[in-house]
Amino acid sequence: MWIALSNNEANEMRSEKAMDRSSLPEIENNLSRLQADNNQKMDCVCRNVMEYLDVGIIVLDLLENHVVYQNAGAVDLLKDEVDPRDCPAICRLLLPEENGLPTIDGLEGQQTALFAKRVIGYSVYPIDEGTIFIMLRDNTEKVRLMSIAEAVNTMDNIGYAFSGIRHEIGNPINSIKMTMSVLRRNLDRFSPEVVHEYIDRTISEIGRVEYLLKSLKNFSMFETPDIQSLDLLVFVNKFIQLVKSGFDKDAICLHLDLPIEPVWVTADARALQQALLNLLANATAAMEDQPDPQLTISVQWSPKFVILQVRDNGCGISAEDQQHLFKPFYTTKASGTGLGLVITRKLLVQMGCSIELFSEEGSGTTVNIFLPWAKEKDNAH
Repeated sequence: MWIALSNNEANEMRSEKAMDRSSLPEIENNLSRLQADNNQKMDCVCRNVMEYLDVGIIVLDLLENHVVYQNAGAVDLLKDEVDPRDCPAICRLLLPEENGLPTIDGLEGQQTALFAKRVIGYSVYPIDEGTIFIMLRDNTEKVRLMSIAEAVNTMDNIGYAFSGIRHEIGNPINSIKMTMSVLRRNLDRFSPEVVHEYIDRTISEIGRVEYLLKSLKNFSMFETPDIQSLDLLVFVNKFIQLVKSGFDKDAICLHLDLPIEPVWVTADARALQQALLNLLANATAAMEDQPDPQLTISVQWSPKFVILQVRDNGCGISAEDQQHLFKPFYTTKASGTGLGLVITRKLLVQMGCSIELFSEEGSGTTVNIFLPWAKEKDNAH
């Protein structure tokens, strides 16, 4: 259908179109100014947020030795150690050197710097070539609380460990006493071969005592982990000797599911023993009311990790409580501290290991510890 327009109507439409075209630059300018205002406001908001964060933020230009940006939190954290405006001084404080120049190689994850009065945790992120972004946080109070937690947890576990040591140390000492008594009475008539056999037996028993005494070093929680290649099967068998008497006393049936061949992992034997003591203490408490308490320790593996598993048939953990398992001081036990799992995870992380826990209320708990393979691992695995 065609609609005829009068000359006046047609002229008015042409005029309106001309006005629309002429106003486009003005509209575009207004939009540009609005966008610039919004950007300026956003920059202002971001700066304000950065300034009032409780985290220190620094941007460094390593090529120009220049501090590009730092917020008030960074100034407060660094002012007692270096001039916060001195880029080379900050680099010497926080970054390693390579050929006399600062580098960020090997700084993956969070780092720790020990200042005169503070413990500072920091992370370094590259922005572009020569420019880095550093986040700092004051961890002094956190470290202090963790030290208290470690001390409390250590005292809780000392009695558990000593109960096994008292029992186990008596057997080799009695054996040594008996062997040496027999040897003394018959030294003149025993052949050299028999004498050597008695001496070897005594040395072996002394070795057992030595291992038990060295296990006490587990309770020194402030040493740097001594990570070495460790035959996990040998470790588990020695560990069971340490705790077996406690299981017998509590009528806990212990099952071992271990491979025959050596399984080599990297770990600190002392820290791993402490972590296992924490887990077994939890398992024992969970099975107190179980008429037939069963505990299983097994070793499995994958291409990347060896899995040391501890499984009990105790009361289990509710879904709600599982959300708080690794929070310090959270516990459902009347006499608990809520520190065991926190310290266990810390010990494992220090060794490059990890932990996961599965539990169902009324059906027991399974804990998996993931340990890295050592170079000596059997290629057949």
